[in-house]
Amino acid sequence: MKIIKLLSGCFIAMTLLYACFDDEGNYDLSELTTVDIRISYTQPSIGEVYVIEPEIDYKGVDSTEFAYTWVCDIQDTWSDTISREKELRYTFTEIANYRIRLVVEHVPTGALTTYGIYVASRSRYSTGWTILSEQNGQSILSYIRVDEDGDNRTYNLFENIYTTLRGEELGTGPIRMGRHFSRESDQILVIQESGAVEIDGLDFSKAITTREEFIGGAYPTGFVPKQAEYANRLEAILGTDGNVYTRINPNGNFQVCQYNTLPAFNNARIAKMYYCAYLGYIYMYDELNSRMIAICDEPQLYTGMVINMKMDPDGVNSENFTPLDNMGEGTQVLFIGSYSVEGAEGRDFVQVIKKGADHYFQTYKVYYGNGSSLMYAFDGEEELFVGNDYVNSESKYCMDGSSYFYFTADNVLYYWNRVNRVEPLYTFQSKIVDIERYANGDNREEIAVGLENGEFYILDASYEAISGQKEKVLFRTEGLGRIVDVQYKYGNSSKFNSESRQ
Repeated sequence: MKIIKLLSGCFIAMTLLYACFDDEGNYDLSELTTVDIRISYTQPSIGEVYVIEPEIDYKGVDSTEFAYTWVCDIQDTWSDTISREKELRYTFTEIANYRIRLVVEHVPTGALTTYGIYVASRSRYSTGWTILSEQNGQSILSYIRVDEDGDNRTYNLFENIYTTLRGEELGTGPIRMGRHFSRESDQILVIQESGAVEIDGLDFSKAITTREEFIGGAYPTGFVPKQAEYANRLEAILGTDGNVYTRINPNGNFQVCQYNTLPAFNNARIAKMYYCAYLGYIYMYDELNSRMIAICDEPQLYTGMVINMKMDPDGVNSENFTPLDNMGEGTQVLFIGSYSVEGAEGRDFVQVIKKGADHYFQTYKVYYGNGSSLMYAFDGEEELFVGNDYVNSESKYCMDGSSYFYFTADNVLYYWNRVNRVEPLYTFQSKIVDIERYANGDNREEIAVGLENGEFYILDASYEAISGQKEKVLFRTEGLGRIVDVQYKYGNSSKFNSESRQ
């Protein structure tokens, strides 16, 4: 709050406090009219209207003779008048401890009655869907909280939440988001043309600019952020020039170290990075050398070590499988995903690659031994992608473990059962910009879909919905501008590790 509000709030409170003594004795103190006040209250949530309806006993006096002033102290440092209505309706924007006082004045006599409470505001933005869009040239960050009460689920939209809470614009030229976790909370990386920035996941305040996260507080020459992945210890940021810069997080907290200004690779041009919970490394596609490569995340002794890909000489791979250590000049890796197989160690990988004019679907396993500078691919299979006749350069992909694979073509979201069936899941009124799947057990399976025209959907991705037994659309909103990215917000590293593994 502004200093002027601090001063005015203090003066108002003092004036009200001594108002009853300013009348030079026109009435006796025994004639002052006071009231009894009772206030029932709950814990306020930042960003949401906080309502208090006080119970007031006027002791037989006409209630129209009274005036009301609500005064708020934050962290015992300043006071501010936040309302002059009997019912308080106020929105807190900061996580802090507040002292709220209701001053009831009997206007004819100037008598005052005061009642105070202490409340600690909280955030209810831990988990949910985040949407990055562009509207009137500005970056817009919106959030959807999912409230569950038994079998009932409610989706609450907080449009343009950053500006709503912080009272300023986020930036311009939005590009994409990134997930960053600690044990207690999360941060949202917003990559945008006006400057990449980390946003606090609890109150949506700016935590730090990405530029400040480099040694010396400046980007390396030619660096423009493109993507970032945050593993348990290793954190890597990719530039549009294909250079990757890393830092090693010693304790899992935010902003405890800075990115190195020397690239992680001397002879590589990284086009895409991939990480999932407990993977053990950040996986990458090096388009300069047409190969898959990785940087070790854990164990700690080897964090930061480069891991080169090799095809397992003893492994069984289909004859047409494109070798991951030499994929051929011009090959593009469009999608990297993985899933866990019950009873098996490690992850099964899935990739969509493009060679020439055709798209291919790869599946394979990777073996990596701790401390080795090599990783080995085996059990590789490759086939012409079932969506080859549909997809284009702007298509998006996501997967549901080993069960379904989803892809987009313009305004249609398709699903493929990985065997013999590919069908439209939903047809929208505008081009699909991004999709992401979230699942937490069998009772919540969702796919978020962002459209170019500013519409956002949450679809039911359960078998019952896919097979037509349930309604597919769980939530829909519009008017968000040009959507550029959608992302599920897990809230902290524990939830990400437990809920994101498929």
